[in-house]
Amino acid sequence: MVLETRIITTGNSELDAKLAGGLPTPSLIVIEGKHGTGKTVLTQQFVQGALLSGLRVVTVTTETTTLGYIRQMSSAGFHALDYYIKGLLVVYSSRIPRVKWVATTGKTLLELVQGHIVDSVERYDVYAVDSFTTLIRGARAEDVSNFLTVVKKLVDRGKTFILTVHPEGLDRETYQFLKAVADGYIELKNVEMGGRFMKAMNIIKLKGAPTVYNTTITFEVDPAFGIKVVPMALAKV
Repeated sequence: MVLETRIITTGNSELDAKLAGGLPTPSLIVIEGKHGTGKTVLTQQFVQGALLSGLRVVTVTTETTTLGYIRQMSSAGFHALDYYIKGLLVVYSSRIPRVKWVATTGKTLLELVQGHIVDSVERYDVYAVDSFTTLIRGARAEDVSNFLTVVKKLVDRGKTFILTVHPEGLDRETYQFLKAVADGYIELKNVEMGGRFMKAMNIIKLKGAPTVYNTTITFEVDPAFGIKVVPMALAKV
């Protein structure tokens, strides 16, 4: 049975207003962007919102250690440590000391993550993978397709998934498949407007949003606050 979509907060009132209330759940959200465009902080913002909404979250990071991820969230004003201590937020890292990445690592990690997701499906509500591109490096196309098929089945059971991707790190088939199956697809870019450098969020699609939402959102990353939405009029000044 497919569950009815509801809207949860992103944990940021400005972003909620731009997204017509927040983030649709259950859903598969894909965040695309090159290095330095804000994928990690946006994912952490969504994770924060899920925790504030009473949901239990698992995050898989390929970018830093578990402690590093908690520190990143805390430094951006997200109260990750409290949720981590209570077991409401679980963080796994692929950064394992003295383990060398070989050709089969991607396939092995993907299988481990998929197995954990299936085994823990009754215990957690939201799964975030940052970055999915790194996780699947070296995995076969059929392994990736199978993983995404499992993800979509679990979305139908009420789970939400957030995957970040580097477009240049995906083969064309996987890239097109991701765009097709995602309920929400967000592109991030670094932009300059009126001599001011910031980030732009281009929302390609967002199924389940109750009303019209802003398809382009400009924002800055404040080290002590996280995401700070910048109105387009101010961005051009």
